[in-house]
Amino acid sequence: MRSAEVAMTTKTKWWIALGAVAAVGLLACGAVVIVWNVLNYVPPTHLLLPKYSLEQTDSSHPWYRRTTVHFQSAVYVNDFEDYSVLLAYPEPTDAIGRAPFGNSLVCSIPGQNPADYIAVDCGSEMSAYEVFRNVKRPPFDWRHATFQALEFARSVYYPERKRTTDPALIAEVVRTLRDGTPVTLSLPASVSATNLAAVHLFSDELPGLMFCPAVYRDEAGPVYLAESFGVEYGNRTQKIHARWIPASPLFTDWVKTP
Repeated sequence: MRSAEVAMTTKTKWWIALGAVAAVGLLACGAVVIVWNVLNYVPPTHLLLPKYSLEQTDSSHPWYRRTTVHFQSAVYVNDFEDYSVLLAYPEPTDAIGRAPFGNSLVCSIPGQNPADYIAVDCGSEMSAYEVFRNVKRPPFDWRHATFQALEFARSVYYPERKRTTDPALIAEVVRTLRDGTPVTLSLPASVSATNLAAVHLFSDELPGLMFCPAVYRDEAGPVYLAESFGVEYGNRTQKIHARWIPASPLFTDWVKTP
């Protein structure tokens, strides 16, 4: 009699354990479903928006990627020529399309015709909008554009912007990028985001957008400009490839002045 009771108790314990495991499994599955739904939630106002498709290939320029977006009947691209064209307002709000899955959006750009430029969310967990140009439209010709204002963005860690409308200084920056002679510049392995910065150039010919050459400030004093730069990713390393041109004394002094 005691043996039967012990066997029954052991069997009951096994059933309880299996039930607990099953319950935990169901809870885990439920949590995964909830997280999936949250991450891929599409607001009702966006459900009827037309969808876009996105694909990436290697660019013809080393260290760059060519991203193509098919949206409605148009094709848009972000390639080497477009890397330095950024949104003047990083968080667009006028949604005109959405991704096939998830809640990534296509937005119009204030001041731009969506037939020419669109903003596409290329982020993963957080929104990160990039500028895409209609393939039928030529790249922005910064070499012959007229710019009305210039900002110096010290780095991603410093939101402060130093701004000027001095036509002589603006013309000097464009002239350096257009006509300057590049030099061989090996960035040190310890280069940080505080050494890399950017110039924001604003033109009435490019409303809602800005042309943003890269800036490198050597700790020894010199300042360099580059139209754009690519990043070569290795095993826990990053190597920047850019056509660095020494900045003029006028721009260098302005950058260093508080």
